[in-house]
Amino acid sequence: MKIKIGIFIFLLFITACSTDDITSDQIERQRLLVDIESIKRSSIKQALELSGQLLPKNQVPLVTMMPLEVTSVHVEVGQAVDQGDLLISLSDEEASRQLSQAQNVVEELERSLGQAKELNHSIEQNIGNVKELEQQLQNSINRSQKMIAELNHKDSEGSLVDILQATLEVSLKQAEIAQATSQIGTISPVNTLEIEAQISNAKEAVRQAKQALQATKLTAPIAGVVSQLDVSAGQTALPNHSLAVISDLSQMDATFSVNSFQVAKLSPGLSAELTVTGILETFEAEIARVSPVINPQTNAFTIQIPINNESLQLKGGMRVNATINLNTIYKALVIPAEAVLYENGEPYTFVVHDQLATRHKIELGSRDGDLIEVVSGLEEKDQVVTVGKDRLTDRAEITIRSE
Repeated sequence: MKIKIGIFIFLLFITACSTDDITSDQIERQRLLVDIESIKRSSIKQALELSGQLLPKNQVPLVTMMPLEVTSVHVEVGQAVDQGDLLISLSDEEASRQLSQAQNVVEELERSLGQAKELNHSIEQNIGNVKELEQQLQNSINRSQKMIAELNHKDSEGSLVDILQATLEVSLKQAEIAQATSQIGTISPVNTLEIEAQISNAKEAVRQAKQALQATKLTAPIAGVVSQLDVSAGQTALPNHSLAVISDLSQMDATFSVNSFQVAKLSPGLSAELTVTGILETFEAEIARVSPVINPQTNAFTIQIPINNESLQLKGGMRVNATINLNTIYKALVIPAEAVLYENGEPYTFVVHDQLATRHKIELGSRDGDLIEVVSGLEEKDQVVTVGKDRLTDRAEITIRSE
C-alpha cells in the first residue's frame, strides 16, 4: 500500500514539473522576436523625400446652371477632344421659348418708342405753329394800332378799309391760336426715357436668354481628354453639379503635402528628382510653387513640381516620390529607415521599453540613405524595432533577438 502511494506522489510531481515547463515555453513562443536599434544623433545630408500624386495642371469641370434633361452624350471617358468640341447636349425647349419671348418684348418696346418719338415731334411742331401764329397776331395788332394812329392824316375811307382788314386778320389769327392751343392741351408728351430704360432691361434679358440657350450645348473649354463623365442621356443634369471634367495631361503637377519644418526648407527653384510608380524613367525637375498658407483641411502646406508629359505616359492620380537635396544637417536625431511604418500616409515606429513595443507617432524631416531625421516623437537613446515591426501591435510583448 505504501509503495502505491509513493508511486502516485512521484507521478504527480513529474506531471506538475512538465506543466510548468510547457507553460513557460508557450509564453516565450508567444513573445514576438524582434531586432532593435538605438536612436542617435548624426550628421546627414539634408534631403527631403516626399510622397504625393500627379495631378493635371489644367482640368476644367462642366456644369449647368439650370436643371435640364440630358438629350445626348457625345463622348466617352478617355476620349481626346479639342477646344470647342460638343460634349453634352441638354434640352433647349425652355431656353428657346424664353429667348423668343424676350425678343418679342424688345420689338414691342422699340415700336412703342418710335411711336412716342413721332407723337412728341408732332407736339413740338404744334407748339412751334402756335408761337408763329402768336407772332403774326402781334404783327397784325401792331399794324392796326398804327393805322388808327395815322387815321387823321390819311383818307378816312381808305384807312377804315385797311383797319377793318387788319382787325379781321387779328380775329382769324386769334381763332387759329385758340384751335392750336386746344389741340396741344389735350395731348401730353411721352416720357421716352422710361421706354428706353425698359428696352435696355429687355435687351439684357435677351442676352441672358441667348447664354442660357448656348449653355444647353456643353463644349470642351480646353483641349485634352475626358477624365470624368457623370451623366447619361435621359438623366436630369443638376445645377452646379459636375457633369464632366476635361483634363490637359500634357502638363502635370507633382503635388506634395509638407509639414511646417519641411516647408521652411523649401523654395521655388530647388531641384528635385522624381520617380513615378509604374514608370522606369526618372524625371529631373524644379519646385515651381510653395503654398504660403497652410491648408486647414489637411493641416499641411502644398508644393508643386511641374513635369512635361507630351508623351502622355503619365496619368492623373499616379503616386510620385520626390527627393529634394538641401544642405547638411549636423547632430540630427536620426532613425533607421527600416524602423519607420506608415498608416494613411502618417509615419510611426515602435519604441521598446521593458520588453513591450509601444507605438509612437513621429514627424520626419530629411533623409540621407538609410537614415531619416526625426523632428518630433522620439528622444535620443530610445530603442526602436527594426526587424519584426510589421507583426507588432501597440504594447505587444516582445523578445529581443540579441538577448
